[in-house]
Amino acid sequence: MNCPNVRLEAEECLDFMANDKEIVKELLPLIRVYKDGSVERLLSSPNVPPSSSDPDTRVSSKDIVIEDNPFLSARIFLPKSHNKHNQKLPIFVYFHGGAFCVESAFSFFVHRYLNILASEANIIAVSVDFRLLPHHPLPAAYEDGWTTLQWIASHATNNATKPEPWLTNFADFNKLYVGGDTSGANLAHNLLMRAGTETLHGDLRILGALLCCPFFWGSKPIGSEPVEEHDQSLAMKVWSFAWPDAHAGIDNPMINPFAPGSPSLATLGCSKMLITITAKDEFRDRDILYYETVKRSGWKGAVELFDVGDEPHAFQLFKPETDRAKAMIKCLASFLKEIVKELLPLIRVYKDGTVERLLSSPNVAASEEDPETGVSSKDIVIAENPFLSARIFLPKSHKNLNQKLPILVYFHGGAFCVESAFSFYVHRYLNILVSEANIIAISVDYRLLPHHPLPAAYQDGWITLQWIASHAINNATNKEPWLLDYADFNKVYVGGDTNGANLAHNVLMRAGNETLPGDLKILGALLCCPFFWGSKPIGSEPVEGHHQSLATKVWSFVYPDAPGGIDNPMVNPCAPGAPSLVTLGCSKILIVITGKDEFRDRDIVYHESVKKSGWKGELELFDAGDEEHAFQLYKPQTHLAKAMIKRLASFLV
Repeated sequence: MNCPNVRLEAEECLDFMANDKEIVKELLPLIRVYKDGSVERLLSSPNVPPSSSDPDTRVSSKDIVIEDNPFLSARIFLPKSHNKHNQKLPIFVYFHGGAFCVESAFSFFVHRYLNILASEANIIAVSVDFRLLPHHPLPAAYEDGWTTLQWIASHATNNATKPEPWLTNFADFNKLYVGGDTSGANLAHNLLMRAGTETLHGDLRILGALLCCPFFWGSKPIGSEPVEEHDQSLAMKVWSFAWPDAHAGIDNPMINPFAPGSPSLATLGCSKMLITITAKDEFRDRDILYYETVKRSGWKGAVELFDVGDEPHAFQLFKPETDRAKAMIKCLASFLKEIVKELLPLIRVYKDGTVERLLSSPNVAASEEDPETGVSSKDIVIAENPFLSARIFLPKSHKNLNQKLPILVYFHGGAFCVESAFSFYVHRYLNILVSEANIIAISVDYRLLPHHPLPAAYQDGWITLQWIASHAINNATNKEPWLLDYADFNKVYVGGDTNGANLAHNVLMRAGNETLPGDLKILGALLCCPFFWGSKPIGSEPVEGHHQSLATKVWSFVYPDAPGGIDNPMVNPCAPGAPSLVTLGCSKILIVITGKDEFRDRDIVYHESVKKSGWKGELELFDAGDEEHAFQLYKPQTHLAKAMIKRLASFLV
């Protein structure tokens, strides 16, 4: 029956319809069942058709039939990248949320979400349209999940009754994942328990599981769950509605895997698991307990807990454009990809060729005039082969002064594998330093790992200096007007932070032995917490586990073929047999150390070694205080950062 011809709010309209028909069962705010057999799914989003190419992600999707009796269908998603790579793709079997009674595999929110995830993770996703209440109480949905896994397994043995070409042609059956949100994550958990004791066709194994805010509950409240009216909670009502005949009711192991007598979680049938939680989810405490129980159970897999933050469950389906949703989807995608190499907490490299730079800040555009400092910046190309670019900064004062300006060639930090010349922190820092010191700065976007191991970055540093020197003799191939018009080529400085300072040091060593075009000389160097290390611990460096330190791993990752390994002179300039520091190719050096920097003792030894070497330049050691290295990039507004920047500026004259 239609609603009356008046403007009613949605709830008023639903109430009118409910009053017009006899309700035999309802679970608000989710579902109403009427005596005439009709069902009103109150919170379902509209179904949408599949797409041969999603306009935003280019993911293809289509609807398929898995089983005729009982009827079971799904929507399958294939990323655009399947055309570009020869390798097979992981399979993710996804079970939507909705308390086993609302939503579907074809709903707008699910469809949009899986388009994004399939594109981000480069996977095949199978969104299962399992049977729903009220016509199909549990365990129907659990059975549909198992039927789906058996159907996928039959493809691995070339024995599928309804073969799906996207699986046959593009799927890697050694990388099968299951997962879902809320009730869908509960379904995935119960499939894992079954897979731990039963065999799929061809002995197919589930590699991993993504359980996003899984729906677990029990008769006794835990954590922050309200004690009063716990037995009248929506979670309790959902389970009673979904499986009225469940043995032990709300303490059935399928909803309460911690209940007395529940099967051990040690039997979970996969090798790795990611559980996500949110701050506003009513299942949060249960999910944390689930994570802890899995860890204690003796299960042999790897389990990880990811706290997304101050959001309700399944928010990434409804608000995928938010920063938290993007971060969560990136986390899920990284879990679903095969990692071929990683250096935590810095970088992950995946088999499909994608690289995740975990600690990089976002790149920002250059600016004609920075609103805070008035500094101008633009992006330039230094060389075409190998391609090398940079961002150049010019202070506002250049318009008012006749004198030429010093040049600082700056190499950013990031362990040779993260950050860039265009990142937010580097851009903001150089705006401040250029304004304070009244200099031209060139932030070099040198080549990074994993595609360009060392010595590529060192070569890029030298190419940059040669390019600058070519301007001094009017012989530049990619001429930069800001250098020609405003630069003082008698005042060229190099510098950087951490590994960028290491790069600057190695450029200085080369400049002491090789000549730049026009015999250009480097006047000075700013070495801020330079990355140096060695095989033997010194000072306060821990003796135990020294060979497994992050610094050792970084060097092994960035220069795997370095002669001498971690005692190569490029990272350990004080190692036996290293070239004498007397050849450093500049006239003055400022070394900055901080109280909390792991390279502090190395940098002090470096300072002492330069002094003892017989080097003829001016040398200074500046202790910036009780801070981490590179803190002035991240916290430039602090007193210590301001003091450090002022000291750097006074050096650059």
